[in-house]
Amino acid sequence: MSYKKSGFNFRELYNIAPRSAKAMFIVGLTFSLILMVFVVVGPYITPQDPYQFSENTLGAPTSKNLMGTDNLGRDLLSRLIYGARYSLGISLVAVGLSLVIGLVLGSASGFFGGNLDRIMMLFMDAMYIFPSFIYMLIMVVVLGPGLWQTALAISIGRIPYNYRLIRSLTISVKERGFIEAERVLGADNWYIIRNHIMPYYMSILFVTVSLGMASGTLAISGLGFLGLGIPPPTPEWGTELAGGRTYLLGGAWWLVMFPGVFVLIAMLGFNLLSDGLDIILNPTVRRLQ
Repeated sequence: MSYKKSGFNFRELYNIAPRSAKAMFIVGLTFSLILMVFVVVGPYITPQDPYQFSENTLGAPTSKNLMGTDNLGRDLLSRLIYGARYSLGISLVAVGLSLVIGLVLGSASGFFGGNLDRIMMLFMDAMYIFPSFIYMLIMVVVLGPGLWQTALAISIGRIPYNYRLIRSLTISVKERGFIEAERVLGADNWYIIRNHIMPYYMSILFVTVSLGMASGTLAISGLGFLGLGIPPPTPEWGTELAGGRTYLLGGAWWLVMFPGVFVLIAMLGFNLLSDGLDIILNPTVRRLQ
């Protein structure tokens, strides 16, 4: 069954969506695409070498250094563009990993039910009680700061949310009459999951990914700000923000302002994209606009 047959036709849904939803979607998508370009080709478009020292330490923004330099004379704009690969790239990996795990476990638990569902729900509810940032802090402290440690910590923190979402959607679909009709016709479980259940919640996953990117990027920046993320000299937005606050009272405002602006743009872009997609793809939310 194609998405069109399942009622998922983005162009048609976009055309009937409110103007506010279209505006949020376009603005959010624009910001998100610009940042993802930095992730893909950031190392090739930086104005200068982000690791190159210079004598111009704590230099204010100029035509040569548009966002100034840090305490070691490195170009801040180059480090922020290069750092998108870590601040956003790790978030993308973590969100993708948690979504795949939540998709597999949630689909199996909701579809088959029984003891598997009860055991998984007990385990996930126990994880869901605590904020995901607590798990991130614990895992980073235990495993140590690093690239893959940070990605693993963030992905584990998001698994319970994705699991509960997929499980509830799977249960709502499998109880419908056409699923029983498919069983009577001889369809096996995998055919039903692949052709009827998965297309039903594909639109929800788009919203989940964009919202997860926002929370994941904020978590990575938070860990970097606390000194538990990717260690220096690797450029990362939270680490740059934490390092810049030391020189804020000395007048080097750019070391705090510009990393904060990059984090703000990422949060604004992904949240607007998530809200816009939710209104466009969700008929219940769309009717309330």
